[in-house]
Amino acid sequence: MTHVLELASDDPIIYLKAYGGVQIKGVENTTTIACEIAAPQLATLIEEDGHVYVTVNASCHLTVPVKSSITIERGMGSVLIEGVQNPINIEKVLGNLVLLGVGQAVVGKVGGNLSARNVSGLLRADKIAGSLTVEDAQALICGKVGGNCVLRQIHAEAQVDKAGGSCRAQDIFGEAILARFGGSIKAKGVNLGADLKVGGSIELFDCRFARDLRLAAGGNILVALPEDQTDLTFVINSSGQKIKIQAKGEDLKLRRYAHTQEFGEGGQPIELSAGGSVSLIDDSRSDENFIGDLSDRFSFEESAFSEMVQERIESATRRAEAKVKAAEIRLSQIQDRVEKFREIDLDVDLGNEAPETPSTFTKQPVPPVRRLAGKKGATGEERLMILNMLEKGTINVDEAEALFKAMES
Repeated sequence: MTHVLELASDDPIIYLKAYGGVQIKGVENTTTIACEIAAPQLATLIEEDGHVYVTVNASCHLTVPVKSSITIERGMGSVLIEGVQNPINIEKVLGNLVLLGVGQAVVGKVGGNLSARNVSGLLRADKIAGSLTVEDAQALICGKVGGNCVLRQIHAEAQVDKAGGSCRAQDIFGEAILARFGGSIKAKGVNLGADLKVGGSIELFDCRFARDLRLAAGGNILVALPEDQTDLTFVINSSGQKIKIQAKGEDLKLRRYAHTQEFGEGGQPIELSAGGSVSLIDDSRSDENFIGDLSDRFSFEESAFSEMVQERIESATRRAEAKVKAAEIRLSQIQDRVEKFREIDLDVDLGNEAPETPSTFTKQPVPPVRRLAGKKGATGEERLMILNMLEKGTINVDEAEALFKAMES
């Protein structure tokens, strides 16, 4: 089933609530939004003053104009957005989030992995429970990552405050602020702009040091120095008492805790503190692409949570339809009873009744109908009274049924 909403312009502001997986694709030269979903009652699309409100209760595909601005208030499953140029704001996604060929994006929380490729603006993310993969982005600012990080070809700054796993970074042309990682880090062609602390090892190839830095690792540290960065001072601390220097014409192997090594005219100090060994070598692997192919990280995968939500929605829909059908049957039966007693009432012979005469006496209230002792079931008068109350709207169908059941007991 496909919903189609005609828009007043080609740059709508879209607000989306999704209770299943959603795949959104930007399309050029269109002023429509199309939603492909399993059943029509599972989606709502409304436009008001250039703002479009979309609510989907199951997995769906959305096509929108490329100039759309998208705000996702809640995504209960995985979300993929492709080819949308204007700003994207995402408050929460419980599954995975994939961004392909988009402009700038601001992301709050992601319950799964965040993967982004070809982002022409800033990508900002606050908290990612899974892993982070970014390839070819203008800039990146990320708070916390629960898993691993893979960063490649970031044209401006790249910042990751904290990650529970490891990091692989390659070709970051602005300053890289990679603060803390629970695992190891391996980087190539990166401009380090802040102190770095990892629980595992540090391996740096053809990396620059933007300022005085301190690199600390629970394991080993290996730094392969670029040829054009000559004037450096390394202050080395090795808990494993293994220091090896084979760079810039030096060839040293030391069994000590600390050593200071100057290259060129010295100057900019870099502190290296390792729980294991420390090695300084010449960079001989400048052409190595150690990250490899990342294509499999940018495909849409429905989350298990989203599938569970989808199953519950479908089950609830089936139950609701069954209840509506049962209610229609009950109502039809009650209406048949009303018609039956109405016919009985009309058949009463009114010809023998005496004409009404004015009376000066106040009418007494009708006494309640008394059931004979030991007799079960509602009398004809009681049934007629209940049906009259139902017809007048004094009681509803369920209340009428309850009264009938009470009288039968």
